[in-house]
Amino acid sequence: AANIGIDAPSLHVAVFDGVDATGAGYDPSSLINGLADCMTSAIIDLSVLDATQSDSVFMSFFWQLKGKGELANEEDSLVLQFLDEGLNWNTVWSKSGGLENETQEFRQELLKISSSLFHAGFQFRFQSYGKLSGPFDTWLVDYVYINYGRHGNDIAYLDRALTTPGNFLTAPYTALPTEQFFADPSKYLVDLSVEFYNLNSFFQPILYSARVKDLVTQQDVQVLSDEIVAIPGGFERDVFTSPALDANNLDPNADSLWLEATVFIKSGDIFFIEEIDNNNDTTFNNQIDYRLNDTVRNVTIIDDYLAYDDGEPDFAAGINQRGGRLAYRYVLEEKALLTHVDINFPLVQQNGLPIEVVVWKTIGEEKDSVQYQNSYSVKRSNSIGELKAYALDTPIFVQDTVYIGFVQATDEFLAVGLDKNTNSAEHMFYNVDGNWRDNEYVQGSFLMRPRFDKAIAADFVPGNPGNANLDPDIYPNPSGGTFVINAVFDDIFIVNSYGQQKFFEKTVQEGRTILDLSDNESGIYLIRLTQGSKTTTKRIIINN
Repeated sequence: AANIGIDAPSLHVAVFDGVDATGAGYDPSSLINGLADCMTSAIIDLSVLDATQSDSVFMSFFWQLKGKGELANEEDSLVLQFLDEGLNWNTVWSKSGGLENETQEFRQELLKISSSLFHAGFQFRFQSYGKLSGPFDTWLVDYVYINYGRHGNDIAYLDRALTTPGNFLTAPYTALPTEQFFADPSKYLVDLSVEFYNLNSFFQPILYSARVKDLVTQQDVQVLSDEIVAIPGGFERDVFTSPALDANNLDPNADSLWLEATVFIKSGDIFFIEEIDNNNDTTFNNQIDYRLNDTVRNVTIIDDYLAYDDGEPDFAAGINQRGGRLAYRYVLEEKALLTHVDINFPLVQQNGLPIEVVVWKTIGEEKDSVQYQNSYSVKRSNSIGELKAYALDTPIFVQDTVYIGFVQATDEFLAVGLDKNTNSAEHMFYNVDGNWRDNEYVQGSFLMRPRFDKAIAADFVPGNPGNANLDPDIYPNPSGGTFVINAVFDDIFIVNSYGQQKFFEKTVQEGRTILDLSDNESGIYLIRLTQGSKTTTKRIIINN
């Protein structure tokens, strides 16, 4: 991950928590702790080393507890093990969680590798122990390095690194609809900044540059900085800042813009030096390229949606109460047709849970001003960072302040993907007892976005009956299994909270539809009603 560490030594770090590579918890329903993430090295042949090198083989690495993730408790741990010649894993280092080891800095460890481990099949592995149900108990590891010819104070490296991908070209949004952006570009365009770290103990002059390219047209847009000189000292951190993009260099008639900002440094970094002989001839190891951390890229999208996030969920956050409400505030300069709410629900156990997607004009007043509300089932993302679309049955026009979110229908923990690289905490609100409250607990940005589909907007006719809401009454609700609907429908489709289709008996009397679901067990169901070209989804509850 590129964003979850705080003051990392280099650009990407390894993240250890309770989810696998797909973002699913190792044991989503478990309340106990256990072995979570594990990272095992490739086989390293140490048998080529001789006795003269027995005191000079060291492994170093940097680690951080929590970072921008979740604090591991004292019973949680991160463990480092070495594999001996008898294929036994031996613990050589470990750290426990808790406030005592929480730090805003990465700590470097330097461990001597005993000559008893100089065999052809040597390996090392990091393991974390913590909650198995989700992205909790976070440990970070970076810059792992093993070599001979080292010593107990060998903590400097001939490497200069960019340590963050940099901010987006716009703020507070990382993506905007074309019309919203060009209504006032100067309101959104901001300076471009990246963080830098000199891993060596000596100062090093460098040159940094920043350029913007349109990925749609493949044309260069602007050079923001061109070989600006900086001279960072040993082990010094710095921030390199370039001026904001000039909107005059952009095409206001473009359907979309994918603006790639590239920042790169020239620091004298080269391949790793194996040795310099008596004739000053240098042997390089071309498998270790110190220039890998010298270039970063970020893409700002101007198209058809608003976003605060960077598209990568580093964590997940939500509430776990039936009837709980989560709202996310956006502000639009121009009137626009809202067609979808896109949400990333990362946890596998959430798939099929019933929710009501809601759009509010205002919240927290005597009565919330609801612009849209309808029932849906949670759709789990197929890959990390994927947002699923929840299409509005009837698109609505919005302007100025708008809140998007949902009401949950179960007491299950309903988590939304959370990006920790950006922070829109001030725009998050929740309601678990009838009263809206400002977010005080979560830092980051939800992967939850309003989308304004251009094709739908082009064909949309306000007031067209085909766009009118289909909003029948269903009663009693909850019931023991019999429901009455004050309308007749062409098609009725019912699923449980896991998305499984359920069967029922239907009777039509005097313009009403009577449904008998008494053979189904108690729970929450979604019923999709179709009448001509109009469709709506409602939530019903069986208590039997």
